[in-house]
Amino acid sequence: MANIAIIGAGGVIFTQNFIKDILRNPTLKDSRIALMDIDQKRLDAAVVFTEKIGEKINIKPNYIATTDLNTALQDAQYVITIFRSGTLEHQRVEQDIPRKYGVDQVVADSMGPGGMFRGLRTLKHLFEVLDAMEQVCPGAYLLNYVNPMSLNTIALCRRAQTVKVFGLCHSVQHTVAQLAKYIDVDPNQVNHFVAGVNHQAFFLKFEVNRKDAYPRLRQAMKQAAIYEKDRVRFELMRHFGYFPTESSGHGSEYIPYFRKRPDLIERYCSLPEGFDKSYSMEHGTSGASLHVCAQMQVDNEKKIADIVSGNQDIDLSPSDEYGVQLINAIENDQIMCANLNVMNHGLIPNLPQACCVEVPCMVDANGITPCQVPDYPEQLAGLNRNMINFQMLGAAGALEGSRRKVFQAIALDPLTAAVCSLEEIQCMTDEMFGAFADQISDEFSK
Repeated sequence: MANIAIIGAGGVIFTQNFIKDILRNPTLKDSRIALMDIDQKRLDAAVVFTEKIGEKINIKPNYIATTDLNTALQDAQYVITIFRSGTLEHQRVEQDIPRKYGVDQVVADSMGPGGMFRGLRTLKHLFEVLDAMEQVCPGAYLLNYVNPMSLNTIALCRRAQTVKVFGLCHSVQHTVAQLAKYIDVDPNQVNHFVAGVNHQAFFLKFEVNRKDAYPRLRQAMKQAAIYEKDRVRFELMRHFGYFPTESSGHGSEYIPYFRKRPDLIERYCSLPEGFDKSYSMEHGTSGASLHVCAQMQVDNEKKIADIVSGNQDIDLSPSDEYGVQLINAIENDQIMCANLNVMNHGLIPNLPQACCVEVPCMVDANGITPCQVPDYPEQLAGLNRNMINFQMLGAAGALEGSRRKVFQAIALDPLTAAVCSLEEIQCMTDEMFGAFADQISDEFSK
């Protein structure tokens, strides 16, 4: 029987995916599940979800619900972190201040000045979880879903002593489904090999029924209706040869080519004529992600309320999240392959040893074994290094409480460097330190 702790369980929409995946699994359904959140009201909603899922499939869930971290971690073998640090207002500030200096971000949760301060805010709490795990459940797996993924993974792995840290993201699964739509095939027919860094990994192999499907994708790109849905990603494929994993809007933040001038944003990141505004995060129109995130929060709150009140049924179809799949593979010695975020250590030889890479990993009763990618294309490594410079220096800044290294990391961010002088970056960084003084580690005030 596995012992699983979900930290941030009040994010109920995400939590229900894990709960239903656990309870519908014949060998995991009796697992002890600890639901933990600092918000009692949201935690209560997660409990209702858990009970309702159990009722629907005639299983009595073995769970506890607590606002105490140490209680949740007691004897845990697997700890899943899915919490969000701060509020939408913090996210707004992370976008508004950089925009004054010409840095036009979209989601701002992985790179750039916004991603850096999202990381500082988030790591303050992730470090609390990691340190508690070292005391309460040493040697357990920390399966982290919280962005900025690469920066967080580097910092957590450097701080960890016994805890096994892995970063999980669903961008590979979602991109497989999207590519299958573009060439009109069943996603189950797609075979792929993906590697790189989180939010900028590339499909080194994209096949349908074991036959190279890149020619079909290049043909599909010629159709205006398809190209318009993913302009940035198709342009990267056109010029660098491979299709990336992150959506066009979000992905446009990580490179210096698409967001440094208004005309480029209009050409590559604006919404197509007549396109549903709810897709604005995918395309990356300026400031659109805040509107989309706010609307998503409203929609999720309504969905939660409707399910709790019984006005909406729960979807019991399996999720595509790796979390419970990994636990199942380890507990039951069932071999699976998943793209996970791990420390490089030679896995991709032409990327720095101490960076975080997203590579295929084999999972079974022996644990998680990352695969080496010996022939990673140099042009892709060059793109990745521009992100890695930021991530490694930013993680060092977070670990050391170094304002100087945080500034230097932001100065190395590709988009920021394309539009700002060093003096402007210093002023922007100082302004953001002032705005988030109460949200980040006290070390930065020294």
